[in-house]
Amino acid sequence: MRFSEDAPTSQRGRCRLTHLARKVLESRFPNNPLDEWLPPAPDWSHALPDIDILKHELAALRKRGGKIVLYGHDDMDGITGIYIGQRILEGEGYRVVTLMPRRVTDDYGLLPQRMEELLLPGDLLLTVDYGCSSVSGVEWAVERGARVVITDHHTLNHPLPPAHGMINPQRLGPPATYLAGCSVLYAALVSIYPRWINQPELLTAISIGTVSDRVPFLSWNRYLLEEFRKIDISKLKGGLAVLAENWPARERAWTGSMVRHAVTSVVGKGEDSGIDILLDFMNDDNYAQCLKIWKRLKKNSRQRTHVLSEIFSRAMQRRDDQASAYGMNLVYLDYIPDGMGGTLASKMTRITSRGTIIVSRREHGKLVGEARSYGDWDMAGFLVSMGSIFKNAGGHRMAAGFSCEGIAWGELREQLLSKMAEYPVDPVPMPHIDLVVDELPDPAEFLCLAPFGGKFLPPAVKKGTMRYLMNIGENSVSWFITEESGD
Repeated sequence: MRFSEDAPTSQRGRCRLTHLARKVLESRFPNNPLDEWLPPAPDWSHALPDIDILKHELAALRKRGGKIVLYGHDDMDGITGIYIGQRILEGEGYRVVTLMPRRVTDDYGLLPQRMEELLLPGDLLLTVDYGCSSVSGVEWAVERGARVVITDHHTLNHPLPPAHGMINPQRLGPPATYLAGCSVLYAALVSIYPRWINQPELLTAISIGTVSDRVPFLSWNRYLLEEFRKIDISKLKGGLAVLAENWPARERAWTGSMVRHAVTSVVGKGEDSGIDILLDFMNDDNYAQCLKIWKRLKKNSRQRTHVLSEIFSRAMQRRDDQASAYGMNLVYLDYIPDGMGGTLASKMTRITSRGTIIVSRREHGKLVGEARSYGDWDMAGFLVSMGSIFKNAGGHRMAAGFSCEGIAWGELREQLLSKMAEYPVDPVPMPHIDLVVDELPDPAEFLCLAPFGGKFLPPAVKKGTMRYLMNIGENSVSWFITEESGD
């Protein structure tokens, strides 16, 4: 399907698509190139399952009293989702208590010991980016007399928890499955309370969560990111203003990796990071105070980078040869500082162009793992398929994690390698090529297609026998010869 030269103008005010940019879209999305690149506003009320159940539960809670316990994942996606839920629900007059796991000590999932002093009979337990595999935690909450609605986007693993409602796009398939966890809660709540649609503070939080969680830059995610591009950040306050101001080239052309470097990595995870204070930071309207905090976080981030470099060198030396033969990185390290496992896995995946599983040991012999995907390797599906081995395992296609007890590393390694050998994927795909050209075009002709990220990569062209990938900086664009994906 081809579209007219002026077709995008009404949907995107910043530029018209160039001829070559249109050819890239037609190559990637032959059936409906424009709507795949920049879709119209979704009808959120029909986008996800069980929104009617959440609407009923909120109405019933308002009648009987009680509070909402908003339990979220302790990553950028989960915490931005908690911010969204807290802002909307408190704005609608509900009493909201927020709850996040302690990354150092807590297992993954909804933990009764964290809820027992907060969740009372008649309360509503509403999860964010969390809960679709927490059978025992939901059973405990239901037996306690609470109502439970799960909002999550992670891979479903049967048996499912006995929640009263489960708003998870995995039940429907694309395009809903591309949404980050924060966007799932946003979509559910704005379908019930539409006055909050496209509110600048919420779009800022959604965009940070979406980019940080490495979900595909496709379909409704592109719509949300485009709405964020259009906001006037001078109207934001405090911590949200600082986050938006540090977003590189927000109104121009940017990539997910640029944002993760400038924002996500500064917040960071683990000791002296900002992840534990992120919710308070986003709620803080004191700009001067937030700017001081951000400067401190940047300093701490530089220190973490030095530590990560040392760990990365060790990890590269300890890659498992047999896993490498299957196109994967598998690494065991006795110790990784809190919060760095996922960052290390992401860096190894980016540098080696291979999926990565990093395993380390915690106290009492527990093994924990962080996994990142490359190519068509579905990390969550891979780990969930080994559910009998893990105490907890879950995530989404691009990023997942697990923990297990009562098993030695040598035995776990054999189980992982055995599964890799039979898992039907191409873990190291061929680099994409959008166009074959006689002469290299001006790379600036493709900037109008931005932003670029997972599943919507920077354009690549082939001239003769060479492949050229568009390389974007905050104030520059160029071609370079590489076999990298550009993710």
